[in-house]
Amino acid sequence: MHVVLQVLSALISALLVVAVVNVAQSAYQYYSSPLRRLRGPEMPSLLWGNMQEIWAADPGALFGKWVKQYGAVITFTGFLGSRRLLTTDTKAISHILHNAYDYPKPDETRYNIARMIGPGILVVEGHQHKQQRKVMSPAFAPSHMRELTTTFLDKSIQLRDILAAECAMNPDGALRTDALSWLNRVTLDIIGLTGFNYKFDSLNDNGAPNELNVAFSKIFSAGSSSLFRIMQGYVPILRLVPTIQGATMRAAQATMSRIGYNLLNESRTFLEASGGEKENNGRSRDLLSLLLRANMSTDIPESQRMSDEDVIAQVPTFLVAGHETTASAVTWLLYAITKEPEVQKKLREELLSVATEAPSLDELNALPYLDMVVRETLRIHTPVPNSIRVAGKDDVIPTSKPFMDKNGVVCDSIRIKKGDSITIPLHIMNTDPSIWGEDAAEFKPERWEKTPEAVSAIPGVWGNIMTFLGGPRACIGYRFSLAETKALVFTLIRAFEVELAVPHEDLAKKTSVVQRPYLRNNAAAGNQLPIIFRPVHV
Repeated sequence: MHVVLQVLSALISALLVVAVVNVAQSAYQYYSSPLRRLRGPEMPSLLWGNMQEIWAADPGALFGKWVKQYGAVITFTGFLGSRRLLTTDTKAISHILHNAYDYPKPDETRYNIARMIGPGILVVEGHQHKQQRKVMSPAFAPSHMRELTTTFLDKSIQLRDILAAECAMNPDGALRTDALSWLNRVTLDIIGLTGFNYKFDSLNDNGAPNELNVAFSKIFSAGSSSLFRIMQGYVPILRLVPTIQGATMRAAQATMSRIGYNLLNESRTFLEASGGEKENNGRSRDLLSLLLRANMSTDIPESQRMSDEDVIAQVPTFLVAGHETTASAVTWLLYAITKEPEVQKKLREELLSVATEAPSLDELNALPYLDMVVRETLRIHTPVPNSIRVAGKDDVIPTSKPFMDKNGVVCDSIRIKKGDSITIPLHIMNTDPSIWGEDAAEFKPERWEKTPEAVSAIPGVWGNIMTFLGGPRACIGYRFSLAETKALVFTLIRAFEVELAVPHEDLAKKTSVVQRPYLRNNAAAGNQLPIIFRPVHV
């Protein structure tokens, strides 16, 4: 008993020391940061800053209110009063994104991502990120996306046929179902096949539980936000405290790692047997095999190649990036066109003008209204609404327009200190009236026929929107996501009329990895999009 008390006493003392150090560091940062001169909301809590009110609001709503009230360059407070920069100035954002290695993700963000999906390309920084991106880029080339489109369409058609069969079983010929669940399943099947030639077979209700799918689900359910998890991000010593959630995640990660090594060895064996040559089959086309082929290339020096551990770390990264974001995008597109029947009708007419149910990617990309609807969906319903960075050094960030600080001084740049956090409000930039016009918040695909001149200044990697970020850390798989989204929309909207099964005002957004819909009057039921599918009779 005496020994236990000694251990507890030592632990409490250590925690107190860490707490005092964290508070002292935060106080120093709060009073020494140049951000203190910027306008912004008051700090309602010494412990949480403005974070509790941000979490309580709809995604992006509070940021939009602050930008409208204080301007394009403001400051607010985070945990323990740490100052954060929030800006929608396009030149400032471009500077931050294109100097990405001077503005890495904060430690707490990297910790929370890594504990769920491991040290993949979403987590690593600096030289390691450059190395991984160089090796991985060939797998996401446009030519390879054209090859994968066949798989995107095959799985989309399988989902279409399942939904059509369900419709046929009902007296009215329609199906009321949760579209989000179906889209999660089909995109999981797609990334399994195209990512590492793995059959999740999640569209098959009669299949046995899939080990990798179960592990993946456990990681995300155990990784849901909690007060202690948030504290672990900011106070590293708390990461040593054992929790049931932590044990569940470690066990699931061990399963994913074991399966990942098996997939890696299978891919390597295949490539060695084929002499590294590309063949026309699933194994030679999946992202993991292409990544291995690129990693084995003589064009890459031995010192710049990825280790097996680095390659394995991309498996859960592929799952998240290739599954969650596309499912979210198509979910919100369905929601958007249920609110705009004329948009849905016009889109269907264009899709039905294509003579085949299996077009090439070039044929999909040649459909102008499909492209406009996808662009507008990704603008209005940004899957990941914000991105967080931290200044790696003292810097002066240029701005496109002068702004006024809280003392009334007009400034043409933002001084920032090493350690200051930065929030890049992707959704707010995508819907900023000063950029997009007074109708910025409205879903209008036709706006893409002629966008305002100010839109060209947005530093996004695709489509003059911030959805896929920009600079060296722009989303490496954006072409994959776009091709998959278009294939799913093409197949489903040709086949079905879609109608929201609940009043539109009953739906709200919640962010957990990506933005998902839920019912305001039934939040306990979790994320869902109740949709009525009615077959189109041509």
